[in-house]
Amino acid sequence: MTDPIVVGVLYPGEWNLDFDRHLAELAAIDPRIEIVVEPYEESRELRSGRGVPPYDAVRHLAPSLTAAQRRAFARIECCLTLDLPFDVAAAAPRLRWVQALAAGVAHLTSAGLREAGIRLTNASGANATSIAEFVFARILGEFKRTRRLDTIQQQRRWHPVFGQNLAGSTIGLVGFGPINQAVARRARAFELDVIVVRRSAAGSDLADEVLGPDGLHDMLGRCDIVVAAVPESPETHELFDSSAFAAMQDGSMFVNVGRGSLVDEPALVAALRSDKLRAAALDVTAVEPLPEDSPLWDAPNIYISAHCSTEPTRFFESAHRVFADNLARYVAGEPLLNEILLAEAPQA
Repeated sequence: MTDPIVVGVLYPGEWNLDFDRHLAELAAIDPRIEIVVEPYEESRELRSGRGVPPYDAVRHLAPSLTAAQRRAFARIECCLTLDLPFDVAAAAPRLRWVQALAAGVAHLTSAGLREAGIRLTNASGANATSIAEFVFARILGEFKRTRRLDTIQQQRRWHPVFGQNLAGSTIGLVGFGPINQAVARRARAFELDVIVVRRSAAGSDLADEVLGPDGLHDMLGRCDIVVAAVPESPETHELFDSSAFAAMQDGSMFVNVGRGSLVDEPALVAALRSDKLRAAALDVTAVEPLPEDSPLWDAPNIYISAHCSTEPTRFFESAHRVFADNLARYVAGEPLLNEILLAEAPQA
């Protein structure tokens, strides 16, 4: 008898309105597939803390596995998940491949995947369209002064407030994965000049200019809008510090839809209070949920949202499409899409 391929689906089913249909699609890929549903979810505080070393500083926040979770982890060969426990190989000795539910995987690398030889793929691009639309909602809201218009409407006053054209402005994109590529396509439609900073300075038809990481501050000084969408890593931790904000063009706008750890938040608050920046839009923060006493809440002309720039229905449809494709490849012994090359874990 052929051994089953036990596939763990480890995120809460209530997040996905089409959960049952997506599970049925996975099971239909191969008769050997057995689906095990057993959610494992960590707090946002723990997830954020696991993004950069020292990882042991947040181990005390890790939930203890339930008996049902232990049974599930002991059996799974691959899984679709948002979170993983520390030292996952001890709980899941048969685990060979992890499909991340999201594009960001920094918090998963602290689970000991590299040391155990466990492969990791992500869902890069699953939420690119919705996040790019959200980015432009924030940019248009600022340039067209919709906050002011809404306030005047609530006051029942007929008072004209004129906005500013986007066309002819310059947008800088920090990181050039699927999200900022989708932003770049929309920027073209708005007749914006596009400058990109990415790991490789390889050109793109979507950009007027592409720079390597050393060109970051040069780019910041030339842009009316800067949109950051980069993964969490030791290299990107607080990349936007006081010197980066000082390098930005006076009166420019900053948008972050990648990871909150990118930003030195006191430096951002200072840049807003000094009118160095006209506005900032954050869908992510260093600690989530953002504490009530955070100075960010009271910073002038800041737009804060609770990590909700994606659209859940479309996101899960896209994420499961990636997983189903990769699962078919996995059972056939073919190369996986979006595989992450796991580097040696940084020393604390």
